[in-house]
Amino acid sequence: MLTLTLEKPGTAAPKKLQLSLNKGARFTVKVAWECEADHQDDVDIHALEASNSGGGARVTKLESVLSTYNTKKMNPRGGVLANDADGSFSTPSGGLQHSGDIRIQGNYEMITIDGSRLPSSVNEIPLFATVHKADHGNEHEADHDSDEEAAFADIEICTVTINDDSGKELGVYKLSDEFGEFNVVQLGSIMLAEDGSWVYAPVGRGFTGTINDVLAHFS
Repeated sequence: MLTLTLEKPGTAAPKKLQLSLNKGARFTVKVAWECEADHQDDVDIHALEASNSGGGARVTKLESVLSTYNTKKMNPRGGVLANDADGSFSTPSGGLQHSGDIRIQGNYEMITIDGSRLPSSVNEIPLFATVHKADHGNEHEADHDSDEEAAFADIEICTVTINDDSGKELGVYKLSDEFGEFNVVQLGSIMLAEDGSWVYAPVGRGFTGTINDVLAHFS
């Protein structure tokens, strides 16, 4: 079973959408959020380079997991590649690129998917969003119970937007409203169709857990 350390580098341990793309198309998945002053929560989006032969999507290598918990340069048996210059990182194939971990509300993070660079064995890209209480070392942290779990309802505004490579908005998930009681949302999967195009299959399922609960399901 694949398992990520749920601690980001540089952070103390924590106390109907339908889209078709051609093989080489690019598109973006962008999350933006704003919190009230007393909620400094951190939202992340994650993507997996998976293979589905009919029994469900499966991931067997940590290097196929694009996650803010998995940014260190590691050996080929695990880990994505990090660009120290701007904080962005990608899977070794370059098919999944993350803009970089942002832990301050009022900002955004973005994943870019390039179908032309994905490994030939990859035919599904599951997408997820998570939220957790962030330790920013600010004065508001003292007001939080370190054992209390975050949920999307704690965030005033949290949306995930999917755009095609022309910039056209194709769909929006309003996580704060639609999935407020949860801290993980399975947005859906980008899947390779028989005609060689990519199609987005929406899921929109919320649950309470961690990114490792996600990985357990897919590995």
